Amino acid sequence: MHQTQPILIEPEKSAMNEPEYFRAIGRLEAQVQALTTAVSELKTKLDGMDTRLIDLDRLASRWKGGFAVVLMLGALAGFILDNALRWLSARGS
Repeated sequence: MHQTQPILIEPEKSAMNEPEYFRAIGRLEAQVQALTTAVSELKTKLDGMDTRLIDLDRLASRWKGGFAVVLMLGALAGFILDNALRWLSARGS
């Protein structure tokens, strides 16, 4: 039985010296800070959107009730007008 030898891969040796290393860390820290700021702004905007949606929901609920009242008044007026016209047409014959 033939056994294979594992292939050993050595990590690449970086030619980065100490000042380059610290500059790279500084760039990463700046990117993390920018991401943190962006996330904070998104959270603030999301909170504002939640507040607006709550206000819009309240407004829609108010108008929904008003629409139901107007619809009922229209149906009642239509019923009364229909019966009045039927009564007048039956009386005229």
